[in-house]
Amino acid sequence: MPVQTITLSESPVLVQQHILTTDLASKHASHTISASILTYGATVTHLKVPDSHGESQDIVLGFDHWEDYLAQAKSGALNPYFGATIGRTASRIAHATFDLQSNRGDNNNNNNYNCNNNNNATHSLKVSNGLDCHHGGPVGFDKQHWNTIQVDNATNTVKLQLVSPHGQNGYPGRLVATVSFQLTTKGELVLEYEARLQEDPAHPENRSLDLHSTVVSLTNHTYWNLNGVLNSLTDDTKSEELTALGSYCTVKDHTLWLSSSNLVELGAAHPVPTGHIVDLLHPSEGSDLLFTSPSFAGKMLEHGLEAIPGGYGYDHVYSLTAQDTVSSIGIQGYYPETPHVATLYSPRTGIQLDLMTSEPALVLYAAGYLDAELLPRTKSRPLPGPQSSTIPVLSASSSSSSSSSSSSTPQETDTELQAVFGKFSGLCLEPIRFPDAIHRPDWAGMVTLHQGKVYRQRTVHRLSVRTLDAR
Repeated sequence: MPVQTITLSESPVLVQQHILTTDLASKHASHTISASILTYGATVTHLKVPDSHGESQDIVLGFDHWEDYLAQAKSGALNPYFGATIGRTASRIAHATFDLQSNRGDNNNNNNYNCNNNNNATHSLKVSNGLDCHHGGPVGFDKQHWNTIQVDNATNTVKLQLVSPHGQNGYPGRLVATVSFQLTTKGELVLEYEARLQEDPAHPENRSLDLHSTVVSLTNHTYWNLNGVLNSLTDDTKSEELTALGSYCTVKDHTLWLSSSNLVELGAAHPVPTGHIVDLLHPSEGSDLLFTSPSFAGKMLEHGLEAIPGGYGYDHVYSLTAQDTVSSIGIQGYYPETPHVATLYSPRTGIQLDLMTSEPALVLYAAGYLDAELLPRTKSRPLPGPQSSTIPVLSASSSSSSSSSSSSTPQETDTELQAVFGKFSGLCLEPIRFPDAIHRPDWAGMVTLHQGKVYRQRTVHRLSVRTLDAR
């Protein structure tokens, strides 16, 4: 099916929504899968797939109104990064500073050169979490408008581009990043990233600044809920007696399998890597963090979410490579190889997500800091009636015109089901380079980008449906 492109706004910048749709053929029936990509933040806003009963479920947290993504970027907002592309660097850079002299990577010339008379080559970034630069800073890639540079109907792909100028949030170098989103007939949402240093042809006098070596680690921050975020009704629900019904989302019943038992140890007081990788198979380590299994059987999340000290559940980094090979990882990670690293499953809907990636690490985050009171509206659908199998067009209404209100009467508003996103409502599986890698000599090569080199990443989200046991 052709990619559907919708213009949401033309002023002050162009904002578009791209809807990728394809039919999934099976032995029993043909079903439709749809993904919606917002150019603001290069964001996955909706992903609808059929469950074991053939009903379409939207399985990602997010908003129906595109302005709500902008609202979350304002000071004091929760800013959960729903579905967004994260950059220049995912996770933390400790104390928002790093040392990096520039290196001309073309023609195998490894001579360092200083730029802007900065002999110590120390770069101070903008702080965005505690003492650190987190997820690229206060105005990271998730809070910027990306440009559409390619729509390919033949491959069901859309490619977006962002130019990050030298000095943005304190990062050196002019970085040109692209991310492509492809939806295949195999039920795969494929994300491919590239980033390189490029000089601005309109300003050749800035060449040494534009081509200054930099750091880069990109990821996507989708929160998965394979139950469906608008799927909380029971058969005996009397929707005609309600004006609004909350769909309280949780992933406690999900099961998870991971390929790795190696945990990147984080400091207790300051959550950046200590430099150690912990083997969770060691008897002294906690079993709540271990998700490996010879039979590939997943472990239910509920116990670990409640048992992990602090009350916020999973917020951990897993190494997908052996410790003695970390130092050999370069700026392309393991690209183009994409080994199977995780399987998430909902026993309620039968929907399964298999994750394959070229990245050396995986962040597991269970939305422990989500607060529904700070998200006044999210996603909704009218009641009664089945969910549509297609993606809704993101509304361009203002944030004050919510589709329902607690003060409304049944005569003033239609009955609707509203998604409620709070603690443990979704699970992020974020493929990344090691956090704060630039401060570890053995790790720095995986995030350091020089002129003439290309950062690459490929991540595949394969969606399928298991047949549920008869009840």
